Amino acid sequence: MDESLKTEIIESTKEDFPDLSEERITNLLEIILLEIESYNTCKNDISWEKLKSVISEVLYKIIKNESEKTVSSVRRGDTTISYASTTNDVSELLLGYDDLIRRVIGCGGLEFF
Repeated sequence: MDESLKTEIIESTKEDFPDLSEERITNLLEIILLEIESYNTCKNDISWEKLKSVISEVLYKIIKNESEKTVSSVRRGDTTISYASTTNDVSELLLGYDDLIRRVIGCGGLEFF
């Protein structure tokens, strides 16, 4: 991904989360890009422009989940166990988009763009 597209994604994310440091946003973006590149098993050129909205959405979800931890509780008899649950694992969040990503890249999907 070229630097101008990265900068565009980072700037739009900073508008949504002004308190978050640019370094943190950049690190999360790099992790997302690395995970998407791991889908490219056939070594095709990746059309990052087509994947921009998916990348932005996953980045938004990661940051949102980090800031909002949900407390869940389980009751067993007279004991209640409470715990904070989060789903901010990049690979888990990309799972909903993996078929789309593979089709855009041209690896592992039945239809190509």
